[in-house]
Formats: sequence, C-alpha cells, structure tokens
Amino acid sequence: MKNIEDNKNGAEYDEYLEGFIESYCVTKFLGRGQYAKDYFTTIEEARLFVEELNKKEANPRVVIYGLSRPPHATELVSIAVK
Repeated sequence: MKNIEDNKNGAEYDEYLEGFIESYCVTKFLGRGQYAKDYFTTIEEARLFVEELNKKEANPRVVIYGLSRPPHATELVSIAVK
C-alpha cells in the first residue's frame, strides 16, 4: 500500500480504494433499517439501474457503493461512488 498522508481528509484513501473496485452495489433505503441491495459488475450498469428507479418513483433514496478489495485488506471495503 502506498503511503497516504495523515493530513488528507480521506479523499486520497478513497482514490486508492477506487483502484481496486471489483463490483458495485446499489443500496436502496426501504425504511427503518431496511435496505434492498442489487449488485452489478460495472458502474454503468449500476447507474442505469438507478436511472430506472428514478423513472419509477420520485426521489428514491439510493447510494452506489464500489466494492473494493485492496491488497492490504482481507475483506471487501465498500466506498460510496458518484
């Protein structure tokens, strides 16, 4: 793992994690601790899915996460992507 400067606000670490994204997860808030999750292999597929949700309902509460597996971690690390 390259050295990440301590004085950064996390953006540098997020950039590092983005380099190891394996897949994407779209998480939709259903209410009070309940979420629906759909998984995709590319960011384009995830974004198209979110566009379809936006057509079906007004302002769905969704977040696209990148599932990253950096070399320093043994588990997947999720990172919100734009």
